[in-house]
Amino acid sequence: MAVISRELVPAAEPTRRVRLEIDGAGSFDSFVSVEIVRDLRDFSGSFTVVARDATRSIATFDWASPPPIVRLRPGPGARLYIDDELVLTGWIERVRPVIDEIRAEVTISGRDKAGDLVDCAAAPSGPGEFRQVKLEDAAKRICAPFGLSVRCEIDTGRPFDRYPLELAETGLAAIEKGARQRHALMTSDGTGGVVITRTGATRAPADLTLPGNMKGSQAEYSHEARYSVTVVHAQAERAGGRRSGRPAPLDVTAEPLSIGERTAGDGSATERERFGTAVKGSAEDPEITRYRPIVHLAKTQADAQAAADEADWRMRTARAEAEELVTWVHGFRANGKLWKVNQLAFVSDAYQGIERDLLIARTVYRYDEQGELTEMALSSPEAFDERPVDRRRTNQKSRSNTKAKPAPKALDTTAYEL
Repeated sequence: MAVISRELVPAAEPTRRVRLEIDGAGSFDSFVSVEIVRDLRDFSGSFTVVARDATRSIATFDWASPPPIVRLRPGPGARLYIDDELVLTGWIERVRPVIDEIRAEVTISGRDKAGDLVDCAAAPSGPGEFRQVKLEDAAKRICAPFGLSVRCEIDTGRPFDRYPLELAETGLAAIEKGARQRHALMTSDGTGGVVITRTGATRAPADLTLPGNMKGSQAEYSHEARYSVTVVHAQAERAGGRRSGRPAPLDVTAEPLSIGERTAGDGSATERERFGTAVKGSAEDPEITRYRPIVHLAKTQADAQAAADEADWRMRTARAEAEELVTWVHGFRANGKLWKVNQLAFVSDAYQGIERDLLIARTVYRYDEQGELTEMALSSPEAFDERPVDRRRTNQKSRSNTKAKPAPKALDTTAYEL
Protein backbone atom coordinates (compact mmCIF):
# COMPACT_ATOMS: atom_id res chain seq x y z
CA MET A 1 0.00 0.00 0.00
CA ALA A 2 1.33 3.41 -0.92
CA VAL A 3 1.63 5.53 2.21
CA ILE A 4 2.26 9.24 2.18
CA SER A 5 3.79 10.47 5.41
CA ARG A 6 4.21 14.18 5.91
CA GLU A 7 4.11 16.55 8.85
CA LEU A 8 1.52 19.27 9.03
CA VAL A 9 3.45 22.51 8.63
CA PRO A 10 1.57 25.62 9.80
CA ALA A 11 0.64 28.10 7.11
CA ALA A 12 1.44 31.79 7.32
CA GLU A 13 -2.26 32.63 7.48
CA PRO A 14 -5.10 30.48 8.84
CA THR A 15 -7.92 28.98 6.83
CA ARG A 16 -11.43 29.94 7.82
CA ARG A 17 -13.12 27.34 5.58
CA VAL A 18 -12.89 24.77 8.40
CA ARG A 19 -14.99 25.27 11.53
CA LEU A 20 -14.72 23.25 14.72
CA GLU A 21 -17.58 23.22 17.21
CA ILE A 22 -16.64 21.95 20.68
CA ASP A 23 -19.19 21.08 23.34
CA GLY A 24 -18.95 23.60 26.14
CA ALA A 25 -16.27 25.71 24.45
CA GLY A 26 -17.91 27.26 21.40
CA SER A 27 -17.03 27.44 17.72
CA PHE A 28 -13.58 28.11 16.19
CA ASP A 29 -12.74 28.80 12.56
CA SER A 30 -9.12 29.97 12.42
CA PHE A 31 -6.59 27.15 12.03
CA VAL A 32 -3.07 27.23 10.65
CA SER A 33 -3.05 23.49 9.92
CA VAL A 34 -5.92 21.08 9.27
CA GLU A 35 -6.12 17.38 8.43
CA ILE A 36 -9.42 15.47 8.19
CA VAL A 37 -9.12 11.82 7.17
CA ARG A 38 -11.72 9.34 5.97
CA ASP A 39 -10.47 5.86 5.04
CA LEU A 40 -12.54 2.77 4.20
CA ARG A 41 -9.81 0.56 5.65
CA ASP A 42 -9.53 2.42 8.96
CA PHE A 43 -13.32 2.42 9.47
CA SER A 44 -13.53 5.59 11.58
CA GLY A 45 -12.50 9.07 10.46
CA SER A 46 -9.97 11.23 12.27
CA PHE A 47 -8.97 14.88 12.50
CA THR A 48 -6.06 17.07 13.57
CA VAL A 49 -6.18 20.87 13.78
CA VAL A 50 -3.49 23.29 14.89
CA ALA A 51 -4.37 26.74 16.24
CA ARG A 52 -2.24 29.60 17.47
CA ASP A 53 -2.32 30.06 21.25
CA ALA A 54 -3.82 33.48 21.78
CA THR A 55 -3.34 33.41 25.54
CA ARG A 56 0.45 33.48 25.29
CA SER A 57 1.02 35.01 21.88
CA ILE A 58 -1.68 37.57 21.16
CA ALA A 59 0.99 40.26 21.00
CA THR A 60 3.24 38.22 18.70
CA PHE A 61 0.95 36.73 16.07
CA ASP A 62 -1.54 38.69 14.02
CA TRP A 63 -3.73 35.62 13.61
CA ALA A 64 -4.73 33.98 16.88
CA SER A 65 -7.59 31.80 18.02
CA PRO A 66 -9.78 32.92 20.93
CA PRO A 67 -8.21 32.19 24.31
CA PRO A 68 -10.67 29.46 25.50
CA ILE A 69 -9.41 26.90 23.00
CA VAL A 70 -6.07 26.41 24.77
CA ARG A 71 -7.74 25.39 28.02
CA LEU A 72 -9.28 22.31 26.43
CA ARG A 73 -8.79 18.81 27.75
CA PRO A 74 -9.67 15.52 26.01
CA GLY A 75 -13.27 14.35 26.23
CA PRO A 76 -15.66 16.92 24.75
CA GLY A 77 -17.75 16.18 21.68
CA ALA A 78 -16.71 17.91 18.47
CA ARG A 79 -18.14 18.64 15.02
CA LEU A 80 -16.08 19.63 12.00
CA TYR A 81 -17.48 21.60 9.06
CA ILE A 82 -16.00 22.50 5.70
CA ASP A 83 -17.76 25.51 4.18
CA ASP A 84 -20.57 24.89 6.72
CA GLU A 85 -21.04 21.28 5.50
CA LEU A 86 -20.79 18.77 8.36
CA VAL A 87 -18.03 16.24 7.61
CA LEU A 88 -17.21 14.67 10.99
CA THR A 89 -18.87 14.22 14.38
CA GLY A 90 -16.74 12.76 17.13
CA TRP A 91 -14.71 13.26 20.26
CA ILE A 92 -11.57 15.18 21.17
CA GLU A 93 -9.08 12.52 22.24
CA ARG A 94 -5.81 14.43 22.47
CA VAL A 95 -4.77 18.03 23.23
CA ARG A 96 -1.13 19.09 22.90
CA PRO A 97 -0.18 22.72 23.78
CA VAL A 98 3.37 23.68 22.74
CA ILE A 99 5.38 26.83 23.30
CA ASP A 100 9.01 27.59 22.49
CA GLU A 101 11.08 30.49 21.19
CA ILE A 102 9.36 30.56 17.80
CA ARG A 103 5.83 29.27 18.33
CA ALA A 104 2.94 28.99 20.72
CA GLU A 105 0.22 26.71 19.45
CA VAL A 106 -2.19 23.96 20.44
CA THR A 107 -2.87 20.76 18.47
CA ILE A 108 -6.28 19.10 18.86
CA SER A 109 -7.02 15.65 17.45
CA GLY A 110 -9.64 12.95 17.68
CA ARG A 111 -11.83 10.50 15.78
CA ASP A 112 -15.45 10.24 14.76
CA LYS A 113 -17.89 8.48 17.09
CA ALA A 114 -17.41 5.11 15.40
CA GLY A 115 -13.84 5.03 16.71
CA ASP A 116 -15.14 3.52 19.94
CA LEU A 117 -16.25 0.43 17.99
CA VAL A 118 -12.62 -0.09 16.95
CA ASP A 119 -11.34 -0.03 20.54
CA CYS A 120 -14.08 -1.37 22.78
CA ALA A 121 -15.66 -4.73 23.55
CA ALA A 122 -18.89 -5.55 21.75
CA ALA A 123 -20.59 -7.33 24.64
CA PRO A 124 -18.58 -7.21 27.89
CA SER A 125 -21.57 -8.44 29.91
CA GLY A 126 -23.20 -10.66 27.30
CA PRO A 127 -25.11 -11.99 25.55
CA GLY A 128 -22.79 -14.60 24.10
CA GLU A 129 -24.75 -14.87 20.87
CA PHE A 130 -27.72 -13.66 18.84
CA ARG A 131 -30.12 -16.12 17.22
CA GLN A 132 -31.99 -15.81 13.94
CA VAL A 133 -30.71 -12.31 13.30
CA LYS A 134 -29.91 -10.47 10.06
CA LEU A 135 -26.59 -8.67 9.72
CA GLU A 136 -28.09 -5.19 10.06
CA ASP A 137 -30.05 -6.18 13.17
CA ALA A 138 -26.93 -7.63 14.80
CA ALA A 139 -25.08 -4.41 13.94
CA LYS A 140 -27.84 -2.28 15.48
CA ARG A 141 -27.75 -4.23 18.74
CA ILE A 142 -23.95 -3.94 18.94
CA CYS A 143 -23.88 -0.23 18.04
CA ALA A 144 -26.77 0.92 20.23
CA PRO A 145 -24.78 1.23 23.52
CA PHE A 146 -22.24 3.44 21.71
CA GLY A 147 -24.95 5.83 20.53
CA LEU A 148 -24.39 4.92 16.87
CA SER A 149 -27.13 4.52 14.27
CA VAL A 150 -26.97 1.85 11.55
CA ARG A 151 -28.10 2.36 7.97
CA CYS A 152 -28.31 -0.61 5.61
CA GLU A 153 -28.31 0.18 1.88
CA ILE A 154 -28.25 -3.39 0.54
CA ASP A 155 -30.00 -6.73 0.89
CA THR A 156 -27.89 -8.68 3.38
CA GLY A 157 -29.57 -12.00 2.63
CA ARG A 158 -30.86 -14.62 5.02
CA PRO A 159 -30.61 -14.34 8.81
CA PHE A 160 -27.79 -15.97 10.76
CA ASP A 161 -29.04 -18.99 12.71
CA ARG A 162 -26.50 -18.23 15.41
CA TYR A 163 -24.36 -15.08 15.62
CA PRO A 164 -21.69 -15.62 18.32
CA LEU A 165 -20.09 -12.79 20.30
CA GLU A 166 -16.71 -13.51 21.84
CA LEU A 167 -16.09 -12.01 25.28
CA ALA A 168 -13.09 -9.88 24.30
CA GLU A 169 -14.20 -9.17 20.71
CA THR A 170 -14.36 -5.52 19.66
CA GLY A 171 -17.51 -4.02 18.23
CA LEU A 172 -15.87 -3.62 14.82
CA ALA A 173 -14.69 -7.24 14.72
CA ALA A 174 -18.10 -8.49 15.84
CA ILE A 175 -19.90 -6.80 12.94
CA GLU A 176 -17.18 -7.24 10.34
CA LYS A 177 -17.14 -11.04 10.62
CA GLY A 178 -20.78 -11.09 9.55
CA ALA A 179 -20.20 -8.56 6.78
CA ARG A 180 -17.52 -10.82 5.28
CA GLN A 181 -20.03 -13.63 4.85
CA ARG A 182 -22.55 -11.31 3.20
CA HIS A 183 -20.06 -9.65 0.86
CA ALA A 184 -20.86 -6.27 2.42
CA LEU A 185 -18.82 -3.16 3.10
CA MET A 186 -19.21 -1.74 6.59
CA THR A 187 -17.97 1.78 7.19
CA SER A 188 -18.55 4.82 9.33
CA ASP A 189 -20.42 7.71 7.72
CA GLY A 190 -18.25 10.09 9.79
CA THR A 191 -21.20 11.79 11.46
CA GLY A 192 -22.38 9.29 14.07
CA GLY A 193 -23.58 6.36 12.00
CA VAL A 194 -22.47 3.02 10.57
CA VAL A 195 -23.35 2.15 6.98
CA ILE A 196 -23.67 -1.33 5.48
CA THR A 197 -23.29 -0.91 1.74
CA ARG A 198 -21.40 -1.85 -1.43
CA THR A 199 -18.58 0.06 -3.08
CA GLY A 200 -18.96 2.71 -5.74
CA ALA A 201 -22.67 3.46 -5.48
CA THR A 202 -22.06 7.11 -6.48
CA ARG A 203 -19.61 8.91 -8.73
CA ALA A 204 -17.03 11.51 -7.77
CA PRO A 205 -17.76 15.14 -8.65
CA ALA A 206 -15.12 15.12 -11.42
CA ASP A 207 -12.67 12.94 -13.33
CA LEU A 208 -9.03 12.82 -12.24
CA THR A 209 -6.52 13.50 -14.98
CA LEU A 210 -2.74 13.80 -15.24
CA PRO A 211 -1.87 16.09 -16.95
CA GLY A 212 -4.89 17.93 -15.63
CA ASN A 213 -6.30 18.50 -12.17
CA MET A 214 -3.97 15.98 -10.48
CA LYS A 215 -0.91 17.66 -8.94
CA GLY A 216 0.97 14.35 -9.01
CA SER A 217 0.55 10.64 -8.37
CA GLN A 218 2.24 7.77 -6.60
CA ALA A 219 1.32 4.11 -7.09
CA GLU A 220 2.28 0.86 -5.43
CA TYR A 221 1.57 -2.70 -6.56
CA SER A 222 2.32 -5.66 -4.30
CA HIS A 223 1.87 -9.43 -4.22
CA GLU A 224 2.96 -9.77 -0.59
CA ALA A 225 -0.55 -10.26 0.82
CA ARG A 226 -2.16 -11.88 -2.22
CA TYR A 227 -2.73 -15.61 -2.65
CA SER A 228 -3.45 -17.98 -5.50
CA VAL A 229 -6.34 -19.54 -3.59
CA THR A 230 -8.16 -18.35 -0.46
CA VAL A 231 -9.91 -21.06 1.55
CA VAL A 232 -12.45 -20.55 4.34
CA HIS A 233 -13.35 -23.45 6.65
CA ALA A 234 -16.48 -23.31 8.77
CA GLN A 235 -19.01 -25.49 10.49
CA ALA A 236 -22.77 -25.43 10.96
CA GLU A 237 -25.22 -26.88 13.46
CA ARG A 238 -27.39 -29.97 13.01
CA ALA A 239 -25.33 -31.30 10.10
CA GLY A 240 -26.17 -28.29 8.03
CA GLY A 241 -29.90 -28.96 8.53
CA ARG A 242 -29.71 -32.54 7.21
CA ARG A 243 -30.52 -34.39 10.42
CA SER A 244 -34.01 -35.89 10.40
CA GLY A 245 -36.13 -36.18 13.54
CA ARG A 246 -35.03 -36.00 17.13
CA PRO A 247 -32.27 -38.06 18.74
CA ALA A 248 -33.34 -41.30 20.36
CA PRO A 249 -34.08 -40.97 24.08
CA LEU A 250 -31.35 -42.15 26.42
CA ASP A 251 -32.17 -45.42 28.18
CA VAL A 252 -30.13 -45.43 31.38
CA THR A 253 -31.35 -48.93 32.33
CA ALA A 254 -30.16 -50.66 29.14
CA GLU A 255 -27.11 -52.88 29.17
CA PRO A 256 -24.34 -51.95 26.74
CA LEU A 257 -24.22 -54.06 23.57
CA SER A 258 -21.39 -56.47 23.04
CA ILE A 259 -19.17 -56.14 19.99
CA GLY A 260 -20.90 -59.04 18.30
CA GLU A 261 -24.37 -57.52 18.79
CA ARG A 262 -23.49 -54.21 17.19
CA THR A 263 -24.47 -53.63 13.56
CA ALA A 264 -22.38 -51.57 11.16
CA GLY A 265 -23.99 -48.53 9.67
CA ASP A 266 -24.21 -47.80 5.94
CA GLY A 267 -22.10 -44.64 6.25
CA SER A 268 -25.03 -42.29 5.58
CA ALA A 269 -24.90 -40.79 9.07
CA THR A 270 -21.21 -40.02 8.71
CA GLU A 271 -21.77 -38.42 5.34
CA ARG A 272 -24.71 -36.42 6.69
CA GLU A 273 -22.65 -35.08 9.60
CA ARG A 274 -19.90 -34.07 7.20
CA PHE A 275 -22.12 -31.31 5.81
CA GLY A 276 -22.09 -29.61 9.20
CA THR A 277 -18.49 -30.18 10.22
CA ALA A 278 -16.63 -29.84 6.91
CA VAL A 279 -17.99 -26.65 5.37
CA LYS A 280 -15.53 -25.15 2.91
CA GLY A 281 -15.46 -22.22 0.50
CA SER A 282 -12.66 -21.09 -1.80
CA ALA A 283 -11.82 -18.33 -4.26
CA GLU A 284 -8.97 -18.15 -6.77
CA ASP A 285 -7.00 -15.08 -7.76
CA PRO A 286 -6.09 -15.72 -11.41
CA GLU A 287 -3.39 -13.03 -11.34
CA ILE A 288 -1.30 -14.99 -8.78
CA THR A 289 0.14 -17.78 -10.91
CA ARG A 290 2.43 -19.50 -8.40
CA TYR A 291 1.25 -21.76 -5.58
CA ARG A 292 0.30 -19.46 -2.66
CA PRO A 293 -2.67 -20.84 -0.67
CA ILE A 294 -4.07 -19.36 2.54
CA VAL A 295 -6.70 -20.71 4.93
CA HIS A 296 -9.07 -18.77 7.21
CA LEU A 297 -11.51 -20.02 9.83
CA ALA A 298 -14.98 -18.46 9.76
CA LYS A 299 -15.86 -16.61 12.95
CA THR A 300 -19.58 -17.40 12.66
CA GLN A 301 -21.46 -20.55 11.73
CA ALA A 302 -21.68 -20.74 7.96
CA ASP A 303 -23.00 -22.92 5.18
CA ALA A 304 -21.14 -23.57 1.94
CA GLN A 305 -22.46 -20.41 0.27
CA ALA A 306 -21.48 -18.17 3.18
CA ALA A 307 -18.00 -19.73 3.30
CA ALA A 308 -17.59 -19.19 -0.45
CA ASP A 309 -18.75 -15.56 -0.13
CA GLU A 310 -16.25 -14.92 2.67
CA ALA A 311 -13.41 -16.48 0.65
CA ASP A 312 -14.28 -14.29 -2.35
CA TRP A 313 -14.55 -11.21 -0.10
CA ARG A 314 -11.12 -11.87 1.38
CA MET A 315 -9.52 -12.46 -2.02
CA ARG A 316 -10.99 -9.30 -3.56
CA THR A 317 -10.16 -7.15 -0.53
CA ALA A 318 -6.54 -8.35 -0.49
CA ARG A 319 -6.23 -7.55 -4.19
CA ALA A 320 -7.68 -4.05 -3.75
CA GLU A 321 -5.40 -3.27 -0.79
CA ALA A 322 -2.33 -4.45 -2.72
CA GLU A 323 -2.86 -1.93 -5.52
CA GLU A 324 -3.18 1.73 -4.66
CA LEU A 325 -2.85 5.04 -6.44
CA VAL A 326 -2.34 8.19 -4.38
CA THR A 327 -2.95 11.62 -5.87
CA TRP A 328 -3.47 15.25 -4.81
CA VAL A 329 -5.77 17.95 -6.15
CA HIS A 330 -6.14 21.62 -5.28
CA GLY A 331 -8.97 22.49 -2.91
CA PHE A 332 -11.60 20.38 -1.19
CA ARG A 333 -14.26 20.47 -3.89
CA ALA A 334 -14.90 19.89 -7.59
CA ASN A 335 -17.96 21.31 -9.33
CA GLY A 336 -19.17 22.54 -5.95
CA LYS A 337 -19.07 19.11 -4.23
CA LEU A 338 -16.62 17.61 -1.76
CA TRP A 339 -14.45 14.68 -2.80
CA LYS A 340 -15.68 11.71 -0.74
CA VAL A 341 -14.71 8.11 -0.01
CA ASN A 342 -16.54 5.19 -1.66
CA GLN A 343 -17.09 7.11 -4.89
CA LEU A 344 -16.03 5.99 -8.36
CA ALA A 345 -13.79 8.36 -10.29
CA PHE A 346 -12.55 7.95 -13.84
CA VAL A 347 -8.77 8.25 -13.68
CA SER A 348 -6.66 9.19 -16.69
CA ASP A 349 -3.03 9.11 -15.55
CA ALA A 350 -0.60 9.04 -18.46
CA TYR A 351 2.41 8.41 -16.24
CA GLN A 352 0.91 5.47 -14.32
CA GLY A 353 -0.76 4.06 -17.46
CA ILE A 354 -4.27 4.14 -15.95
CA GLU A 355 -7.42 4.82 -17.98
CA ARG A 356 -10.37 3.45 -16.00
CA ASP A 357 -12.69 3.84 -13.04
CA LEU A 358 -11.08 3.57 -9.61
CA LEU A 359 -12.63 3.67 -6.15
CA ILE A 360 -11.78 6.51 -3.76
CA ALA A 361 -10.74 4.54 -0.66
CA ARG A 362 -9.29 7.43 1.37
CA THR A 363 -9.68 11.20 1.43
CA VAL A 364 -7.52 13.62 3.39
CA TYR A 365 -8.67 17.24 3.49
CA ARG A 366 -5.51 19.16 4.31
CA TYR A 367 -4.56 22.78 4.87
CA ASP A 368 -0.99 23.83 5.66
CA GLU A 369 1.80 25.89 4.11
CA GLN A 370 0.94 24.41 0.69
CA GLY A 371 -2.61 25.71 0.87
CA GLU A 372 -5.84 23.76 0.55
CA LEU A 373 -5.66 20.33 -1.08
CA THR A 374 -7.33 16.93 -1.02
CA GLU A 375 -5.22 13.80 -0.98
CA MET A 376 -6.93 10.69 -2.33
CA ALA A 377 -6.00 7.03 -2.33
CA LEU A 378 -7.73 5.02 -5.05
CA SER A 379 -7.95 1.28 -5.57
CA SER A 380 -9.58 -1.23 -7.88
CA PRO A 381 -13.38 -0.90 -7.64
CA GLU A 382 -14.47 -4.54 -7.50
CA ALA A 383 -13.69 -5.09 -3.80
CA PHE A 384 -16.62 -5.81 -1.46
CA ASP A 385 -19.11 -6.70 -4.22
CA GLU A 386 -20.12 -9.93 -5.91
CA ARG A 387 -20.39 -8.69 -9.47
CA PRO A 388 -18.12 -10.29 -12.07
CA VAL A 389 -14.82 -8.48 -12.53
CA ASP A 390 -15.28 -8.34 -16.33
CA ARG A 391 -13.41 -5.28 -17.64
CA ARG A 392 -13.31 -3.35 -14.39
CA ARG A 393 -9.60 -4.11 -13.99
CA THR A 394 -8.61 -3.19 -17.55
CA ASN A 395 -8.05 0.22 -19.11
CA GLN A 396 -10.88 1.83 -21.04
CA LYS A 397 -11.01 4.60 -23.56
CA SER A 398 -10.43 8.02 -22.05
CA ARG A 399 -13.65 9.91 -21.42
CA SER A 400 -12.42 12.66 -23.66
CA ASN A 401 -12.15 10.13 -26.45
CA THR A 402 -15.42 8.26 -25.98
CA LYS A 403 -17.48 10.53 -28.24
CA ALA A 404 -17.72 9.21 -31.77
CA LYS A 405 -15.68 11.25 -34.23
CA PRO A 406 -16.83 11.77 -37.81
CA ALA A 407 -15.10 9.53 -40.33
CA PRO A 408 -12.46 11.35 -42.39
CA LYS A 409 -13.47 12.27 -45.94
CA ALA A 410 -11.98 10.22 -48.71
CA LEU A 411 -8.93 11.70 -50.37
CA ASP A 412 -9.72 13.32 -53.73
CA THR A 413 -6.95 11.95 -55.92
CA THR A 414 -8.24 13.84 -58.98
CA ALA A 415 -7.65 17.34 -57.51
CA TYR A 416 -4.92 19.51 -58.95
CA GLU A 417 -2.37 21.27 -56.77
CA LEU A 418 -3.38 24.91 -56.05
